[in-house]
Amino acid sequence: MKKIIFVLAAVLLVASCGGKKGSKEVLAVVDGDKITLGDLEAKYPDLEKQLFRMEENMFRYKEMYLNDMIDNKVIELEAKKTKKNAAELIAQEVASKIKPVTDEEVVAFGKEKGVTPDQMKKFKDRIKQYLAAQRESEARKAYAKTLRDKYKVTLKMHKPKTKVTEVKVSDDDAQKGSKSAKVTVVEFSDFQCPFCKRASGNYDAIVKAYGDKVRVVFKHFPLVQIHESAYKAAQAAQCMNDQGKFFEYHDKLFANNTALTEADLTKYVTEIGGDVKKFTDCFKAEKYKALVDKDMADGQKYGVSGAPTYFVNGNMVVGAVSFDELKQAIDSAMNE
Repeated sequence: MKKIIFVLAAVLLVASCGGKKGSKEVLAVVDGDKITLGDLEAKYPDLEKQLFRMEENMFRYKEMYLNDMIDNKVIELEAKKTKKNAAELIAQEVASKIKPVTDEEVVAFGKEKGVTPDQMKKFKDRIKQYLAAQRESEARKAYAKTLRDKYKVTLKMHKPKTKVTEVKVSDDDAQKGSKSAKVTVVEFSDFQCPFCKRASGNYDAIVKAYGDKVRVVFKHFPLVQIHESAYKAAQAAQCMNDQGKFFEYHDKLFANNTALTEADLTKYVTEIGGDVKKFTDCFKAEKYKALVDKDMADGQKYGVSGAPTYFVNGNMVVGAVSFDELKQAIDSAMNE
């Protein structure tokens, strides 16, 4: 099956460069019988979504290398204009302005990643070097971003699009924004997932940027095979939605997503000023088990295979994308 998918991916990706011929496109002939793209889509309902994810991954690799080339180009142009070489410019505008990584930051990073005290003693210097390199890389990208307008950078690449998926939203779903908003962003997420944690600030960023013009909705997709605490955490969060504190609790869970025992889940209710008795009654009764199960089943039906996965007006965006990437999808939906 995998071999078939890779062959079909190549066929469809080539077809997409010049425009797809549609479901009647003949892909093979067996003893005089034609096999069309429509036949394949009918036989394998998930095929299109699998191919889309492959196409999106290809786009991301191209985008990553393209952005690296653009950054280098604008830095070289600025260096030439200021009569420096690129290394001198980076030293002046980037390296000199970066704050050194502190021991406290190293310890916090180790705690977040579950590094033991013995491991910390052994790898402390390496962790500090890693964090310093990451900080410099981010600062360099931020500096290059300030040069893009100056040197009139225009991106011509377009993200691949799949068929729009009708993602159903209910009143029980945690959400921000107006129901009448032109754009709805639905995220399928997992409270124990480190990638979901990285993207968890996107809600506040969207609300800050768009207000009631965009509705954001949270749905649960705990990866129960690898995250043993995520399923219960999802139910706990829905209980806090009853108290109007879902997103406060959401932030607390992601901030502490390596500590999600039942005792921890209750402790966080207290820390955000929730009603512990109401929470406990809801949680012990598994009031929202069925809702979490339905979110998981719906996610699979929509083609979700990992977390986080977003749908922007039904257009799938996969992975821990930055707010800037989500903003592109939102702005595109706004203009449709």
